[in-house]
Amino acid sequence: MRKHKFNKGTASIVLTCLGGVGVVATTVTAVRATPKALRLIEEAEKEKGEKLSKWETIQAAAPTYLSTVLIGAGTIACIFGASILTTRQQASLTSAYALLDQNYKRYRQKVVELYGEEAHNKIVESIAAEDAHEVYPCVQSGWGCYRQFLEEDYSEPRLFYDTYGHRYFNAPLEQVLQAEYHLNRIFVTEGGCVDLNTFYEYLGLDPTDYGEKVGWNIYMDELYWIDFDHRKVTMDDGLECYIIEPIYDPTVEALSDDW
Repeated sequence: MRKHKFNKGTASIVLTCLGGVGVVATTVTAVRATPKALRLIEEAEKEKGEKLSKWETIQAAAPTYLSTVLIGAGTIACIFGASILTTRQQASLTSAYALLDQNYKRYRQKVVELYGEEAHNKIVESIAAEDAHEVYPCVQSGWGCYRQFLEEDYSEPRLFYDTYGHRYFNAPLEQVLQAEYHLNRIFVTEGGCVDLNTFYEYLGLDPTDYGEKVGWNIYMDELYWIDFDHRKVTMDDGLECYIIEPIYDPTVEALSDDW
């Protein structure tokens, strides 16, 4: 028994160390790939004769970052593997995440130092946030279908962060507030049970596997309205975004057939 515990603990430490090494390797390969990526983007723009779209930019630069992506994926697997093996190594994992953040900042600083702020911005824009589809909900009632917003009423899109889908997206503020309202309307009037993907649908985002498995339930949670917390945060590089987070987390149990 003791031997089993020792092996599990040792494996966790090894995975954490590999994760730390992977973070450094990811940073090094990313810095080395940046000049080539910028050159490929410029060549593609010259060949096309105009500025590339976001998708075309990603296609042009992606091959140079293949090794970075593979090393990064391995790093993430090591870090999460260590977490799954045991929760007693949280201090090591925290150090690994701190190292990841530290090395990202060093990478950004070095790119700006060597190639300028514009180069960094171009890379960041290439990994741009997902654009939410425009959604104008049509609500069915006993008196027919009605809409609350017209297209011209929407303001300029803002940057939001979905805490459950772990993704950034651009959407007008009105569309986000409408999504929250219509999610609650369905929640209250159509059976008291709704999944997370319904919220994504109203936001104009693609559904996720996780969003299909979790949700809210009036009868289980004794919850009659799903409130959302909106927090504006500013990153170290000045990027501003709004974090959307429900006050009550969606759960797997809420969608159980027992309710």
